[in-house]
Amino acid sequence: MIELRALSLTDMEPIRAWRNSALETLRTPYRNTKEQQEDWYYKEIANRESHTRYWGLWSHCKFIGYGGIENIEWENGRGEISLLISPDCRGLGFGRKAVELFLDQAFNYLRLESVWGEVYHCGHVDFWKKICTAHKAEIVDLPMVKYYNGVLYGAMRFCFIREDYK
Repeated sequence: MIELRALSLTDMEPIRAWRNSALETLRTPYRNTKEQQEDWYYKEIANRESHTRYWGLWSHCKFIGYGGIENIEWENGRGEISLLISPDCRGLGFGRKAVELFLDQAFNYLRLESVWGEVYHCGHVDFWKKICTAHKAEIVDLPMVKYYNGVLYGAMRFCFIREDYK
C-alpha cells in the first residue's frame, strides 16, 4: 500500500540523492546541491502559487519516492507527470501504484483534462509503455531529445486523457 503525504524540507535530502543517481531520466543534466534542492522546495513545493503539486510516497512508514504533477497549465487543463522512486524500492510495483494515485489527483482533484509525460530512451521506457497501455495513453516518439553520456537519445512522449481514465 502507498500513501501520499505532503513533502517537507527534511524529505529534500533523500530526494536529492535519488535524483542525483538518475541523471539519465532528468531534463537537467547536473547534480543538485543541498542548497539548490532546498531552493526548489521553497519555490515549487512550499509555494501555494506554484504550478507544481508533488507528494511524498510512503509505504509502511518508509519514504519510498516522490512525484506528482508539474508544469500545470490551469488555463489549458493540463500538467506533466513526474515520478522518482528510491533505488532500493524500484521493481516492486510502487511506481505503477504511484502513477495511479497521481492521475487520480490530477483528474479528480486538480480538475485537469490531460496529463502528459516524457521518458527518454535512455530511461525507463518499458515501465512507461506498460503504464500507457493500461491507461490508454496516446504515445509519440521524438528524435534527438536528451544528450546523456555522449549519446543523443530520443524520447517517448505520452498523454493521459481524463475521459479515458474514468
